[in-house]
Amino acid sequence: MSYTWVKTFIEDLALQPNGRLRMDCPSCHKKNTLSVSDDGYQRMYNCFSANCDVKGVTGKRLTPTNSRTVFEKKSEPSVKHKVYCDFQLPTTFVPLSRNQKAIDYVRSVNSYQAYLDNRVDIMYDIRFDRVAFLVKDKGKVVDAVGRTLNNSKPKWYRYGKSNNGFIVHNKFSHIFIVEDCPSACSVCSFVSAKALLGTNLLDNHIDKLKKYDKVIVALDKDATNKALEMSRKISQHVNCSVAFLTEDLKNLKDTDRERFVRKYIN
Repeated sequence: MSYTWVKTFIEDLALQPNGRLRMDCPSCHKKNTLSVSDDGYQRMYNCFSANCDVKGVTGKRLTPTNSRTVFEKKSEPSVKHKVYCDFQLPTTFVPLSRNQKAIDYVRSVNSYQAYLDNRVDIMYDIRFDRVAFLVKDKGKVVDAVGRTLNNSKPKWYRYGKSNNGFIVHNKFSHIFIVEDCPSACSVCSFVSAKALLGTNLLDNHIDKLKKYDKVIVALDKDATNKALEMSRKISQHVNCSVAFLTEDLKNLKDTDRERFVRKYIN
């Protein structure tokens, strides 16, 4: 079985040359079963759990004696590739089902049904212990946004450099603009949704909103002024109103959330 993501995980560990460590296996999650050793040139790893076949050797790293030869043979990438290379999913992204803690988080913010219904793609980053929401444009993954599960900073992490928001289109003619990915997932059974992901409202965002009959700005209750200003800007192009929240959409009970959303789309 291929474990490319495990190999990358091992390569990124903060382990000094000639160092050793024991840790929980990132694949089977058994306690203290993974052994990693670094000989200054490459890393050997092996999980001692009887039901896990994670083991191997990482690629050889450059040393003062071989670095010149390697760089002489390596061709310089074209400028076009440097500037326009597509976003690639990190090899440490694994299916959400591989980590129960990640599933529990997605459930807790009322996003699991959207995941089960294939309205959104959500993965787990084994390296950073984050739930990763995939950002798409015309069906293609262009970015990802990760939410930490271990209280590390930042709470939300943007993997790529796109300015795209996180959109759940569906076939609804109305769209809610919300703060974050879970909020968008939580309402997508009743309305299309777009999470700004902390960015300002850009011209390309407005262009994508023009196809909807109505836009409803539903930001967190401490962002009322931002919501009003955003609504004024959008109203120049499409019918827009503000939904005033007293509690985050993703934290509402299902019946309360549906009642709140339908109040603005019916």
